[in-house]
Amino acid sequence: MKGMGTEEAPIVEILTRRTYQQREEIAQTYKREFGRDLGEDLASELGGELEDLMCGLTHSYFEYLALELSKAMKGMGTKEKIINEIILSRNNSELQLLKEAYANTCHSSLEEDIRGESDGDLEKLLVALLNDSRDEIGDVDNAKAQQQAQDLYNAGENKWGTNEAVFRQLFSHESLPQLMAIAQEYEEISKRSLAEAIESEMGGDFRDALLIILEVAKDKIGYYADLLYNCMQGAGTDDKTLIRLVLSRSELDLGDIKEKYLEKYGKTLDHSIESETSGPYKDALLLLVRGG
Repeated sequence: MKGMGTEEAPIVEILTRRTYQQREEIAQTYKREFGRDLGEDLASELGGELEDLMCGLTHSYFEYLALELSKAMKGMGTKEKIINEIILSRNNSELQLLKEAYANTCHSSLEEDIRGESDGDLEKLLVALLNDSRDEIGDVDNAKAQQQAQDLYNAGENKWGTNEAVFRQLFSHESLPQLMAIAQEYEEISKRSLAEAIESEMGGDFRDALLIILEVAKDKIGYYADLLYNCMQGAGTDDKTLIRLVLSRSELDLGDIKEKYLEKYGKTLDHSIESETSGPYKDALLLLVRGG
């Protein structure tokens, strides 16, 4: 990065071919050797989507997610879509690590910031999940699922108005396998899916949050494949979402997501990225995706 112009290819090559831990060590060594922040230097030398991607690579995994959450809650309007995507698909231990990273990186409480930027049932759902509310140990109880499905039916379709608190309680506390059992029982009672009932009975970000939880419970890998596909559809690519998804799933389950993507959409994730992006930014994404 010294002298006239910045050589982007070596930066892409070095950062995309390392693990999160190795990149963190590179950033620490850079700080020690030059007394400068690697991310800040990259931001000053690069631009656009490549800058966003390369700067994201200089952070640890949970630090990166914490910064994405912080950005989603700053400025005009809170981007609930991003908050939902990051929080609702993670388990209790991941959420605790995310809270710690947020406190260390953003010097604030994630729970308090959520309370300040969200409201109503969505706020209560998110705060509950941030406090280890979900059961991740218990076995599926089919008899209990039948009663819980009836409770949801009575709180929604079977009454005038919807009692969102019943939905919020079950969706924030029951295990994902138990939620799937509830969804199956619900269809027996209602003759339509739980997702369809939520679509018709509720609105806004709380409805979207419940639907995300259902999707994750049914097929988490498929959920991410759908997000990747949708962010590259229509007029222009949602590059910020594309970057966030690739960075947050690499080294975890991106290989499985690529297989699901091909299965669902009949083309590879590589092909979609090649079609929708260009230049060093495209090269960097492809190196990350192919590394899995």
